[in-house]
Amino acid sequence: MVTTDKFDDLLTKLSTGWWNAMFIFSTGYWHMILVSNILSMTFVAPALYHTCVPPDNEYTLTSTTFNPIDSNTTTVNNCRYYTNDTEGGGFEEKACSDWIYDNSTYTLTLTSQFDLVCSREYIRPTYHSLYMFGSFVGAPINGLTSDRFGRKTTLSLGVLTYFFIAISSCWLTSLPAILTFRFILGFFHPFVLHTGYSLALEVCEPKYRSIVGVLASFPWAIGTMIWGGVAYLIRDWRWLQLAIDIPGLLIVPILLILDESPRWLIVRGRFEKASKTLDKAARWNHVTLPPQEELHSLMHAIRQEMIARGILMKHTHTHTQQNICMEEAYRQKVTHFLLHLLILFRTHKLRTITCILCLKFFLASLIFYGIALNAVNFSANPFLYMILSGVAEVPAYVVSVPIVARCGRKWPSIVFYFLSGVVIVAVAFIPSDMKVMVLVLALMGRMCITAADVILYLYCVELFPTEVRLQGLGYCTIFSRTGSMISPFVTELLGPVYPSAPSLVFGLGALVAGLATLQLPETLNRKLPDTIADLENKSSELIRLENCGTEKLEEEGEEVMEDEESKLAKLRT
Repeated sequence: MVTTDKFDDLLTKLSTGWWNAMFIFSTGYWHMILVSNILSMTFVAPALYHTCVPPDNEYTLTSTTFNPIDSNTTTVNNCRYYTNDTEGGGFEEKACSDWIYDNSTYTLTLTSQFDLVCSREYIRPTYHSLYMFGSFVGAPINGLTSDRFGRKTTLSLGVLTYFFIAISSCWLTSLPAILTFRFILGFFHPFVLHTGYSLALEVCEPKYRSIVGVLASFPWAIGTMIWGGVAYLIRDWRWLQLAIDIPGLLIVPILLILDESPRWLIVRGRFEKASKTLDKAARWNHVTLPPQEELHSLMHAIRQEMIARGILMKHTHTHTQQNICMEEAYRQKVTHFLLHLLILFRTHKLRTITCILCLKFFLASLIFYGIALNAVNFSANPFLYMILSGVAEVPAYVVSVPIVARCGRKWPSIVFYFLSGVVIVAVAFIPSDMKVMVLVLALMGRMCITAADVILYLYCVELFPTEVRLQGLGYCTIFSRTGSMISPFVTELLGPVYPSAPSLVFGLGALVAGLATLQLPETLNRKLPDTIADLENKSSELIRLENCGTEKLEEEGEEVMEDEESKLAKLRT
């Protein structure tokens, strides 16, 4: 833990200034723009009232239901119609293929343009799920890419590709093409959001880490309000998406001056680049760093400690053993890839953290998006509901800052999950005609789950070590996107059949997430772990045995090398 403490002390000497503000502002800005694409289903593919238009001389289906108030209610089936059966002398029931839509709220939507009603109703929630499925696929790749090629490289690739795809999709005229672009857009979502978020926290001094974590997420609330307001002004889905995505390109030039994470540079052994980055940070923040000799000694100490613990041995030795035959080299690369893929499950503490955080991310995403997309059941005005949802999130961010700074991450997270669970379950037992009460409780649940979600991202970054932080966040995002993929089907398909089911599912899920948090450690005022050994608080020897299995101890290095030379000689012969 010594080297980790020294690096956090170095960040403290760097202080917090314009250099850190660059990361916070850029991450928050892109975070704000992403809201419109994540929640676009609400205004781009909403549920619309539609009326079946049968062919000439045909009839729409009607049904009579008994009303307890001694009267009959006649309803119209907007998915099927009657046609005369000339052979049987009766009527034949057929599926409707043409509809008239209520355009009083929207001018043009995907629902009306591609007839996403009746038998094609499932495409509406699929439109949202494809984005989340893309993020599901992209999250682990983002984790591997960020840990391998760096945070800045991954972030730059994600930002440029994401907004190019988002703007291009506005001009597509084919539904399969729109859905394909929707998947690609989701694929690059974690490249922008998670990489930027981790980068902003990794360059932050410890005492402000909780505040920065909240500030980087706060623009989500602003983006939600903007999304509702812009959608109210622009009712055509193409122009709406274009108007909300183009501003995302305005801050692209900041990528030219954005720096790589010094933590990552040191972990990867790029000391000269790390030194230049720290010098720039010191100039921007108007502070003085220790002498260069001391900085390089610190970097080498971190690197050597990780090598001694066996963390980086496979990263370095695999590429230097040039005399090994091709078959042996290929086998080692495959083994190294598989070990790196499962590194989050190697040790007990890391395995426990990974499993619990994955469960929490799944439930938090299921609940959050379920409430966000359920505007029809919570309010008759979707624009007002979206704006109020953003307003409800503001106190969640404001309150989270002093709470996590004073009380930590664990217990505030538990409290917010339990509060949201109780409030959302209560919605299931409120009569549907009490719209105001339902709306108030829904917004309270939105506020509590938002606060829990903000803490969760900060908690996740602080629990995972630097060497696997993005990979850990990537695994959690897989489960997060699974929850968000399921949520629209719960609200759009299960909700109409069992109206109270969505509230019960989301409320009970929040209670389970709160109980699971009890098993996690507190991270308040603790240094960020750089290695798995730091997390486990074990000796270098034990960590190496756990991570590398048959690796020899460092003091036996000479004997190991002699044995390897003899094996290589046999291979060559």
